[in-house]
Amino acid sequence: MGLFDRLKKQDKPSEPQPEAPAAPQLIDFHPYDTGLAESVRALEADFRTLNTNGRRPCGRDEFIALLAGISALRKTPGIPGPNESGPNYFITLPKCASHVEEMACQAHLEKIFGITDKESMVDFCNRELRCHSNYLDFEGFWEGRPPFDLSQFNGGGLEFFQVARDFSAQFYPIVGHKGYLAWDISECVGHLRTGYACGLLTREEFDEMAEHWIVQSQIFEDWTDFAISLVCGGLYWDFRGGSKLPELNKGLDLWSKLTHILLNDGTAWASGLWYVPPRKKEYKLWAPEFKLYLTDWEGPSGCFATDHITVLGKKVGWCYREQPTEGRPDSGWRFFSGEESEDYVNDAQNTDVYDLNTICNYDPDILPLLTAPVGTAYMRGPDGKFHAEQYTPSEE
Repeated sequence: MGLFDRLKKQDKPSEPQPEAPAAPQLIDFHPYDTGLAESVRALEADFRTLNTNGRRPCGRDEFIALLAGISALRKTPGIPGPNESGPNYFITLPKCASHVEEMACQAHLEKIFGITDKESMVDFCNRELRCHSNYLDFEGFWEGRPPFDLSQFNGGGLEFFQVARDFSAQFYPIVGHKGYLAWDISECVGHLRTGYACGLLTREEFDEMAEHWIVQSQIFEDWTDFAISLVCGGLYWDFRGGSKLPELNKGLDLWSKLTHILLNDGTAWASGLWYVPPRKKEYKLWAPEFKLYLTDWEGPSGCFATDHITVLGKKVGWCYREQPTEGRPDSGWRFFSGEESEDYVNDAQNTDVYDLNTICNYDPDILPLLTAPVGTAYMRGPDGKFHAEQYTPSEE
């Protein structure tokens, strides 16, 4: 259950009441003027001069350790700190040296966070730490893609949502769709690091849970990009927990100090070390880059698209909707750049099944077409717009 789900009414929601845009192309966009955004912009400029290294390849474990860099700066019972370890501290996954230290670390996790196993760790992180899902909800409303009906909120839920939304709006021009994701990654991987160190998580559990965050991190260009998202997320987490000015400025000082340490250390983020996980194909987009466009889509959402679109990044130039494949969650839509040869299209390796929302992220221009009936086809004209084309569905 998300943060705002518990504040929603349980009865059938009423129709949403649209409001006029408060800013060009943005709806209900009323950023608070706290001065924090200006401070974050100055911090970003400072980070850019501090960390000039781009990405350099590294191993998977090294990258996981780097993602948990903030956690590694905190003192945790049973785990040696940076002053008690070697030069590879920030790129090494620690292990408690003895059973006594394992027990001390596990006791700490249970006493402070209520974490006793994998399930309770996931529950704690989802309930207490993660902030990016809130941000994506706000972004959906700002960009005219409301993920739910605001009338679902009860009591003070709507006011709380609006206050949190408007606080977050000040960071939108800075972080965009990346939002608070780095905060989620840093804090959750930090707990994975601790759980693995004391034996609370098996290696298999650790790898499974870490893989999600490795993929999510690919939205960031470098560690400076990551650090700015982390700072904004940390400020929102403080705000969500009840902090106000001037306490938020103290929080900004803390998150700035911690990220500065890592960006100024050649064995940590300043190293530029970065791991890119292998994929089936070199898709143009990573999953965390996707936005939710089809908020009210009904029916099957599967479709076919060629690699021209998802790997090469070409726009959809030709598409049609045929009779959906029986027994499959198929919408019937097929998408092409229009530049593919017949041999290319007939080679199954060049085509894959996707969710319609995925293809909308590659080319949002197709959104108005999707409700067209079976037997419809469209081609993009010289004017860049789609025009209906005569199409005879295959009888095969």
